[in-house]
Amino acid sequence: MQKENSRTPGFTLIELLVVILIIGILAAVALPQYQKAVEKSRITQALVLLKALRQAAQAYHMANGDFPTSFDELSVDIPWTGNEKGIVMGSSIKDTRSNAAWSLQLYNDIDGKVFYITRLGGKYRGGGFAISMGSGAIGRIVCTERISHGVTFDLNAGDFCERVVGGTYSLSEMSYRQYALP
Repeated sequence: MQKENSRTPGFTLIELLVVILIIGILAAVALPQYQKAVEKSRITQALVLLKALRQAAQAYHMANGDFPTSFDELSVDIPWTGNEKGIVMGSSIKDTRSNAAWSLQLYNDIDGKVFYITRLGGKYRGGGFAISMGSGAIGRIVCTERISHGVTFDLNAGDFCERVVGGTYSLSEMSYRQYALP
């Protein structure tokens, strides 16, 4: 007569720990890639908005001979209703719109207008983009890391514009570092 095994089928504690360890390793590898993909998506949304603003500002300039002084004068729907400023530069800021993640501002420059979009929070707080519209500018979008005069970028130089966006350092101003985009 053969003895019946009194053990019920199942997993041992060791087997469960190994499975949990494997899941933990996979999560540790996947999380940074997920965060990078989310950040790239946010950047793409900001760049699409800036390109739409550039086109609308150029059309406004062709129709009126001057650049807009408010986002309301442009044919771009900006559903953001907040007014949190990413840049603080006295009376030169003419219009501000913000949401939980970004601040979009219209700035009066010596040569024309500049659109700034700046991250308000998160890891890359103070990073953003700018596009100049005016006599001395060609409407090229650049990446910026704000040093002062608003929401500042607290990471190392290039952590946003070079490492995440792929920009190339071009100059430092008093209040920001600027990077040319590929």
